Amino acid sequence: MNIKELHKQLISWGKFWAAKESLQGYASTSVTERCCQVLRTGIWASSDKHLFNHQADNLYVPDWIACIDHCLNELPPSHRRVINRRYIKQVKLNSTERIALWHAQAGILAIY
Repeated sequence: MNIKELHKQLISWGKFWAAKESLQGYASTSVTERCCQVLRTGIWASSDKHLFNHQADNLYVPDWIACIDHCLNELPPSHRRVINRRYIKQVKLNSTERIALWHAQAGILAIY
């Protein structure tokens, strides 16, 4: 893998995690209200899957994303921070941060 391919994968990786960090919306009825309705009426009218499907336990992470995550966990915190800022938060980096990003990318390539 070369630096351009890594950059493209990191862009996709960042978009994946940015989408997971963004708000997924709220249920129109709270879990407590839903339980109260069931107890009052005795009828379980609809599925509550929409109340629980945004939990971290239900998160599907593709293998290639997990591989990049594993590589990032091997890096020092400063490198992880700059990659997070560049690819997930989409922040424009200053010159010092860009140099740190190059070092972080080199570190990923060494691990990958």
